[in-house]
This record gives sequence, C-alpha cells and structure tokens, in this order.
Amino acid sequence: MIRQVFGPAVAVFIAMSVASHGAEPVFVPIKIDGPVHDPARHTYWFGPFSECASVLDVDGDGDLDIACGRNWYEAPDWKKHTDFRDGAETNGPETDDNSEFAMDVNRDGRTDIVSSGWMFMRGAFWYENPGKGDAKWKATRIHSAENMEGILHGDIDSDGDEDILCNHWAPVSGQGMTWLEHTDKEPWLVEHVIGTAGETHGNGLGDINGDGRTDIVTPTGWYEAPPNPRTEPWTFHPDYRVHRVGEPQRSIAASHPMLVCDVNKDGLNDIIVGASHEYGLAWLEQKRDSDGKRTFITHWIETDFGQFHTMALGDLNGDGQPELVTGKRLFAHHGRDISCYDPLFVFWYDIQGGKFVRHVLSFNHPPWYPGAKNQNPPPNYAIGVGMKLNIADMDKDGDNDVIVTGKSGLYVFYNEGFAPRQPGPIRLPLESTYPNWTPWAKAAKRK
Repeated sequence: MIRQVFGPAVAVFIAMSVASHGAEPVFVPIKIDGPVHDPARHTYWFGPFSECASVLDVDGDGDLDIACGRNWYEAPDWKKHTDFRDGAETNGPETDDNSEFAMDVNRDGRTDIVSSGWMFMRGAFWYENPGKGDAKWKATRIHSAENMEGILHGDIDSDGDEDILCNHWAPVSGQGMTWLEHTDKEPWLVEHVIGTAGETHGNGLGDINGDGRTDIVTPTGWYEAPPNPRTEPWTFHPDYRVHRVGEPQRSIAASHPMLVCDVNKDGLNDIIVGASHEYGLAWLEQKRDSDGKRTFITHWIETDFGQFHTMALGDLNGDGQPELVTGKRLFAHHGRDISCYDPLFVFWYDIQGGKFVRHVLSFNHPPWYPGAKNQNPPPNYAIGVGMKLNIADMDKDGDNDVIVTGKSGLYVFYNEGFAPRQPGPIRLPLESTYPNWTPWAKAAKRK
C-alpha cells in the first residue's frame, strides 16, 4: 500500500493501493452543482445543500438524470430545474432530505421520487412525476415518524416489485420497525409494523438465513422474514451488536443502509456496516456451527476514518463482482461528531473475499486551526458523501460511475476505464527547451 501526504484543499484521484491484476480504473470527478459561498447570507462551501440524490430518467428521453433535493439536473449537460417538488427545505445549515430514491409508485410508467426528512417532514412522502414540462410534482405522505432517519427500497414480500423499509434513529412510544408494501392499487403503499426491537439508527435488507426471503438487519440483530411477511409475525434474532471500536458492549449508530452480501464466498451472507457518527467500518462474518447456531464475528476494515453514514455496492472495475463505495459525511450534526475535522474522503473497496483493498476516489483535508481565525478560502473539490449515494452508468459507456452529494455539492465520478500500463507519449516539454538546461550526462564525462 502506498501512502502519500497531500496539502490542504487538494483532491487526490489516485489509488492508495493497486488491485491484484495491476489495472486501476480512473475516475474523473465533475461538479454538477454546489452551495454558494456567501457568508453574509449564511451560505458556505459546506452548505446548506441536499445530502441525497436519485438517479432516474425524469423526462423520458432515455438519459439518466439526477434529482437532488428540490432540484433535478437534466442529462447530458446537467441543466438545472429548480423547486420541482416540495420537501427538502433548507433549515439553517441543514436540508430536510435524509434519504431519497427513484421508484414508480403508481405504476404509470413514469419514475417518481420517494423521500424522507427528519425536521419539517417528520416522515416520508412520494412525489408523482407529472411527465410533462416543469409542472410541480404532487406530494403524498406515506409515513409519519417522530424521528425519521431514512428509507430504503427492496423486495420485502418477494412478489417481484420493490417495497420500502423505514428507519427511525431511536425508539419512540407508538413507533416500530415499519415497512411499506407496494401494491397495485391506490394508495399504492400499505404500512406494516413488525416489532420494536432494533429500532435505532441504521438498517438494511437481505437474506440472512438462506431461505430465499428478504430479512431486515438492524444494529442489534436481525428480523427473520416469515413465509407471508404481510400477515405472519417476524422473529427477531439478537445475534450481533454494531459496536464502538474496541468496546464490544458499546452500541453505536449504524450506517444507512447496512449491506447484506456474502463477503468471503462461503455461502453465508454477511453484513457490511459503517459507524455513521463515529470511527469505524466493519464487516460482520456469519458463522454456523454443527448444530446450526448462528454467530457473527466483527472484522474491522477501517478504524482511523469516521462518519461512514451511507454506502452502496456495484461493479466498478469490471470483474463481475460488487465493490463497496462509501466515504465520509461532511460535518454530520453540523460539526459536533467525533472525526468531523479529519480528512474528507470518498473510497471504494475491492472486497476480495474480506481483504477490502482500499482505493481513493477523492481525498481532501479542509484544515482546522484551533484558536486561530480561519482566513482560508473555500477548498476546491472538497467532496463529501452525504446520506445517499448512487452507482450507475451515467454516460452509457458500459461501466459504472459514482454519484455522490453532500453539503459541499453534487458530483459525478465518471469511470473512464483503466489507466494505461505501458509507456505513452511524453506530455511534458523536452528538457532541452528549458533556458537553464545543461546536458548533464556529457558534462559529467568531462569531469
């Protein structure tokens, strides 16, 4: 592994490590939009700006557009359309949009947006794509909550379409683990509450016990899906705990989502989870003994980086296997979290059976000088991973790109293929064109 030290406000687009096959995909970041740096009006390079984005074909032209909070950006030139929907309001330094994704809720062939918020929204809404012009997207409430952390989508009832899983950041009386069944008639989404265990920050979807059904993972255990998840009880298994680095009994807030996949290819699905407001990124290895008892072993991927609030899986290097993409949320809790003033980063990991070889999409260090008056200009390309990232082929070139947004702006990392391994044409001017050049090899012989 090669490590380098870079100065403040310098984005780094090389890998800290090289994949075993030697080739390294090159990702070129393009800034789509960002906050205006105007301190007099209380806007800064670090926000407010929506920390979630969705990828969808808004206008039906066959191109993937990007929705980000109240704005959507029309591909391929990213023309900005403002205030296309309600919700996602600015409130001081924050934006009331802590999760969003694309989904055809009313099955009319046009892709809608589902979004949640924790301040004014206090729950989740779906926004109907009108399919014409710049008409406002109609908002319909689908869930109410006192402390909404976010929403995820997946086929929870195994009927072939996507449902919605809600996440609340802490237990509240009258609130519970909630999923919304996607139906084929109005109101389109039907709420089901399955229990109160695991009701805390972060959850995810995946088949834990290998029965082909979609289970729900939480920071303190997992819910086993019954044959009929709509009417039969779900069983909660407290088989693990997402904990602080070095403190196994100290529960912490998990990433949203937690990811379920077979990391080490042993036939058992494992869990990948980030510490959303502390240090740490880990995978929980599932084990089964001869009696069928299930346990999970925590393997730390990172302990010196923090605020892994969201993550996604996708094939970035073309090997047919999913890679992990994640990174640091910029100024979670408005700078009150531990690690808030550490370097800002976007990483992807070649999982390699549990080795998790780290690669860098972006690395930046907005400096903090305690006790000193900050006279530094806003950094360039300080890219933070907010609360929802996406992996998709945005430019239709056959490989996946990475779309991230955070308080510092909306970016697309375009995957431009593999870096050349053979020597290419020299891009620098010849040494002999410099005015002070001396042919040193010949001069050395004369001595």
